[in-house]
Amino acid sequence: MNLRFDHLCLLSDTTEKNQELADFFSGVLGLEVSGDASQGYAEVKAGAITIALHRGSMIDEVTPHGGTLLQFSSDDVRADIEEIRSRGGNIVLEPTDTDWGTLSAYVAGPHNILVELYKFTSAH
Repeated sequence: MNLRFDHLCLLSDTTEKNQELADFFSGVLGLEVSGDASQGYAEVKAGAITIALHRGSMIDEVTPHGGTLLQFSSDDVRADIEEIRSRGGNIVLEPTDTDWGTLSAYVAGPHNILVELYKFTSAH
């Protein structure tokens, strides 16, 4: 397995809360925010890491809003998910092709932690 941590995602239950987060990161901390948090998604550039601001997740029924999503890029999502499964991991979203060009899968962790393994499948 060769996973690379590159996004920390904060999940909000409303677009208003998502926008409040974006306003905090840009207005108070002075960080660059791209995207439109009021439409459900924005990214905060924080050095080598990106903080993604999401209104919900692909599996809202599994992870309560207000949780944390850690995103790891993977060279082989399907193989990595099988390895995680063999270790007793709780796979809550099997590898799925998304509309935005990734193959993504979710693993549930303790205390509202959700881990996404993804690989870009189209030009990004």
